[in-house]
Amino acid sequence: MNPPLPSLLLCCLLVAGATAQVPGALLTFSQPENTITTAGGPLQVLHPNEIAFLPLPPGCPNGPTIGKWSPRTCLHVMAGDENGDGQYWNPSLFGAIDALQVGWALQTSSTAKVAPNPRAIYWSPSAAMGNVISGTGQLRPGDVGRIHVNGTVDILMSRERFNMALGLAAATPIDVDAFAYEPGIGIYFSLDTDIVCNLACSPGNWVPDGDLLMIPDSAVTYVGLGDYRVASVLPNSARVILTEGLVDFHVANSGLTDNTGAPITTAGDLESLEIYHGPGSSITTASACGTVLVPTFWFTTETMTGGSVASTIALGQAAQSPCGQLGWQSPFIQNGTPLGIAQQLANVGPASYVNALALGTTERFVLEPLAHQLNYSLGGGPGTTVHVGGEFDYVFTWVDVVPSTIAPAISAGQNLFPEWYCLGFTLWNFGATVNGFHFFNTPTIPVGWSGKLMFQSIGFDAANNSSLLNISTPCVIDVN
Repeated sequence: MNPPLPSLLLCCLLVAGATAQVPGALLTFSQPENTITTAGGPLQVLHPNEIAFLPLPPGCPNGPTIGKWSPRTCLHVMAGDENGDGQYWNPSLFGAIDALQVGWALQTSSTAKVAPNPRAIYWSPSAAMGNVISGTGQLRPGDVGRIHVNGTVDILMSRERFNMALGLAAATPIDVDAFAYEPGIGIYFSLDTDIVCNLACSPGNWVPDGDLLMIPDSAVTYVGLGDYRVASVLPNSARVILTEGLVDFHVANSGLTDNTGAPITTAGDLESLEIYHGPGSSITTASACGTVLVPTFWFTTETMTGGSVASTIALGQAAQSPCGQLGWQSPFIQNGTPLGIAQQLANVGPASYVNALALGTTERFVLEPLAHQLNYSLGGGPGTTVHVGGEFDYVFTWVDVVPSTIAPAISAGQNLFPEWYCLGFTLWNFGATVNGFHFFNTPTIPVGWSGKLMFQSIGFDAANNSSLLNISTPCVIDVN
């Protein structure tokens, strides 16, 4: 008989270290990129449809060390078998994550952005997830949303709301390419393609994909007190606050180079956006069909290959972080170092631009298998290796062997991942981390068995006592 969870985890409860959450940036990249850190097997490869975290603590003692924050296997568990093919593994889930937005559930002020776990952040995909699990709710291009327990979708702002603000028919296909939102200030966004809209005070506008648009806070109705999801917006309330030409000017003025070392003079698509409240920032007013608020932004564009980040401070400069500026100027090539991604060739930096960006305080604790599927046709065979990434001294890992569908998780609080999936409560591995990494081998697959292997870890620091459970992202392996 398996002991209950409280008894089995008692040792962890007594010594689990409190999370050392740090400020930083949550990012996605337009192409797969390798981290500078070489340990961790699959954890060192960042894919466009998973979220990475770049710590930016004061002084930045460890340099720019980006790592996975929400691997694809975590998103697969969260979404479930969303396309109904019997497999949780869907390497193209969401296509790419085009925009990120930190929520406000734990936020104490407009400058304290907290992203405690992958359930608490909103994103916009470039490809719709399936609706087999979520039913009528579906995360689509043009939506900004997140996934609740067992695949249900929670929308911060829907495609229909964007279309209403743009003066478009509700069903018009759009793709939100950049998004930043703060209650009391406004909604700021850019679209993936040029489009004809009916904007405030100026119907029939041609809106290029590099324009920065906004919806004033006064035009937004929230779901309820303390619930800042968007219930409705006033029709035709969107307006342009930075034209593509002005975004070009900010990029050129920054002096940033691309991954070949050429100075960037044009922006193309505006790819990511975040409201910045740090040193040098301000909130000004502008006349855009009425007086509107314009905060300081961090942003990226499709021409910013090599992974730099720009700021609107002083009409354009490299974004300045506690770890230094997030990009190089001429004559240096944009080699990815300021963001912790690796240069692949001697004279060319990483091919990616930053595709989504959100600032927040958080911590990484992730699992990812080397093989997401073991296809043995009931013939049995060896397991695979699971890699662990997190800033803990030791990790306990549990395994659950389940049939075709993973059982609903149990709530485990908000410290890192908020649900516990390994309901069999079988301890599989215990080990120390080395430079923030650990790995273990999974069970051998017996002849005649198929199903799912589920893993989840708990981390602790030996010198720091706390009653908090530090729970990793979940990891699932399909065995066919």
